[in-house]
This record gives sequence, structure tokens and C-alpha cells, in this order.
Amino acid sequence: MPNINYRTTNVYFNGYSQTRDIAITPDTIVWVASDNTSIPVRGYNRSGVVVDYIDSGLVSSVRGVAIDPEGYLWVSNMQADKIYKIDLTEGIETSNPDNPLNITVSSNPFLSSVIITGEGFAGNSEITIFDIQGHLIMQDSFNGSYAWDGSSSNSTPVPCGTYFAVVIDSNGNSVSAKLLRL
Repeated sequence: MPNINYRTTNVYFNGYSQTRDIAITPDTIVWVASDNTSIPVRGYNRSGVVVDYIDSGLVSSVRGVAIDPEGYLWVSNMQADKIYKIDLTEGIETSNPDNPLNITVSSNPFLSSVIITGEGFAGNSEITIFDIQGHLIMQDSFNGSYAWDGSSSNSTPVPCGTYFAVVIDSNGNSVSAKLLRL
């Protein structure tokens, strides 16, 4: 590839099977594509920690990723026969700038349960919890507050570790929080 002269470091991404492609931004965020997960595109920092992601609600199946000179992330979805151009600088927009989306966590890290509260969401909202590998743990309606008892959708307790709670409202606005279960 042009402008690539040498390897600077090796970073191993544990637990992310079915990797299809990678792209690296100038600020060294490594975007990894997978077509077999609920979070098909994840951004990792140089330490291998997930710092951003694109869930299957935006792009259902991903085979390729690329970063263009302007900083846009290009994602290919072979199932839909589409290529998406994603502006990584935009961030999350809210429907009402005077009342931005916000979620808070009662205790983090937590042992047995945690209460996730939110404000600024329009209409019916939904909460989804993913593990660090992007696997869907559980999904439920969100009415401003949700008590998660640390179990999956089938009522099985999840192991200690890092999880992500994502709340999405009826306008498609979303916000997330990292949870640490001890």
C-alpha cells in the first residue's frame, strides 16, 4: 500500500472472531470489520481497548472498511449491496440541543445490579447491553430508568467484566455508558 513504510506495533484483538478487514485513522484508531456480530464495526485504541463502534442498526453486515484522506470511514455491506460513508467527526446529534441525551449509572463498578437512568430521550426508547466482544447480552424497553441485575436475556448471570449499555430513542438518537461488573 502507498505511504506505508514499516510496522510500528502489533496489537492483538482477542475475542473478535470473523474479522474481515481493518482500517487505521491518522489518530491511530483501528477500525475492525466483522460480518458475524451485533456490532459489525469496532474502533480500538493502540492498547486494544474498544473506544467506539457502529452497531448493526446502522450497518447489518460488514466485509470491508477504509479511511479516506478526509477522514470518512467507508463501510461495505455485501448483503445489502451498499457502501456507507460515515463521518466519524459528527458525533451524536440530539433532537433538542437544550435538552441533550444523558445517561448515568448508579454505581460503577457494580457487584449484583446497577441502575441506569437517562434524560432527553424522545418517545419510546430501548436499552441494549453488549459485552466487550460485541455480543448482545440483553435488550429491553427504557422508560427513563432501568435496573440491570447482571443477567442475559435468558436470565443467566453474566461473568465479571466490561459491558456497554446503549440507549436509543424513537428518533434514532443514542448514548452509551461503559459498565464494569465485579
